[in-house]
Amino acid sequence: MICAAEVPGPVNAVTHVELLGERAGRARYRLVPETGRTHQLRVHMAGLGVPILGDDLYPVLTEKPLGDFTRPLQLLARTLEFRDPVTGRDRAFGSEIRLRAWDDHPGWLHDTGR
Repeated sequence: MICAAEVPGPVNAVTHVELLGERAGRARYRLVPETGRTHQLRVHMAGLGVPILGDDLYPVLTEKPLGDFTRPLQLLARTLEFRDPVTGRDRAFGSEIRLRAWDDHPGWLHDTGR
């Protein structure tokens, strides 16, 4: 398993974080990474004291059975944009999928756990 950490020294990963809203003890953020480091968004949010809901790696490794998807990581790429390294064309993709933890559905997302 690969785990990353924030350490003193030169910055090698940059993420812009914007609070979009708060509701029922939860907050929703827009995360815009400038770099693409391993687990960058998860490490940065845990470092800010607001780990991503459902994260079983950060800030503390939580053991769960393999294939257990009952509490999925609440991280969603709404848009993905990049310059294609082969063609040089700008590419953009979007998603209309919504995060369960932000919707008003019953279930695990309203409990007191992570």
